[in-house]
Amino acid sequence: MQQDDKDAVTAILAMTDYTNLKPEFEKAVVYQKAADGTETGIRPALDAAEADYVLKQNALNDARDRMVALQWKQHEWVLGARDQVAAKFGKSSDQYAATGLKKKSEYKKGGPRGPRTAAKPGGGGT
Repeated sequence: MQQDDKDAVTAILAMTDYTNLKPEFEKAVVYQKAADGTETGIRPALDAAEADYVLKQNALNDARDRMVALQWKQHEWVLGARDQVAAKFGKSSDQYAATGLKKKSEYKKGGPRGPRTAAKPGGGGT
């Protein structure tokens, strides 16, 4: 969008036969508002706002990266602490369950599921 706008302004300024009935769109005003390098134009203010946005976005990205790194550090510590609770009290203890994990004894036991029935012969017909 920004490049399209710049291209449009360049095209308008290059037109020798450009005139407009609205004073805010006269060629001199177009140049003043949109052309690069003018202090009163929109372009320098937009460039400054874009630069400010990029700087703040970079700072936000850095803050997010620091936060995520600390979250991982905390999670790794909690995993280590849970391992210590499991080693001291066992994986079927109330203490282990208090750390937010399921007791080993609460898992279903594997084993036979009962007799399997043979598939009934298909086919039918009349």
